[in-house]
Amino acid sequence: MSATPHPHPEDGPIAKTPRRSKRRIATEEKLIQAVGALLREGGVDALGVNAVDREAGVDKVLIYRYFDGLEGLLTRYSESVDFWPSIDEILGPDREVLADPDPQRVAGRIMANYARAIRSRPVTVQLLAWECNERNALTIAVEDVRERWATQLNEEMLRAGLPLTPQFGVLAALFTSAIHYLAIRSRSIQRFGGVDVGSDAGWDAMIETMERAFGAFYPPDTPSSPS
Repeated sequence: MSATPHPHPEDGPIAKTPRRSKRRIATEEKLIQAVGALLREGGVDALGVNAVDREAGVDKVLIYRYFDGLEGLLTRYSESVDFWPSIDEILGPDREVLADPDPQRVAGRIMANYARAIRSRPVTVQLLAWECNERNALTIAVEDVRERWATQLNEEMLRAGLPLTPQFGVLAALFTSAIHYLAIRSRSIQRFGGVDVGSDAGWDAMIETMERAFGAFYPPDTPSSPS
């Protein structure tokens, strides 16, 4: 991927700079949370400056003052951990997942944690579906957040000594795309291609198969750290 590294701290994608007062930070968080609430209750059609300011209980002029308008607010929402999983959520706060000496098992655990994180965020699944049909400020923000996040994840894996190849990147992209698509479809169907996409058991079976597929790139004797 050609995206630039994620510039934010690992424990959360929104940096709290000293120049922002506590009151402003609190108001920004109210507005960001209001966007999430509206998306959960009414989907993307429910979004609007007036709706957001009513939900947050603040003057709508602050949306323009703090975020340069609704598009800027939506971009900030897409960067929140409520919308997109943090690296800690996927790798563990102490990078426990990367401590496993088996690279194939590491790849499988990353996929399992990622699938669990996406499935637990219905608003994210909704916007991933919307992204398939729309190209606008919010879907562009979603794309940007996803690519920066993937770059950061790859950097973490490389620092841990996990060997990454172009073929691995392609396989990971295919699997993450499958996770997105099946999470979207599971909102309205129970089975896809004979797989129970509506149950944890079905997803566990898919993740196990993904882990086995990574074995083609990580045979048993592959070292997990630089020699």
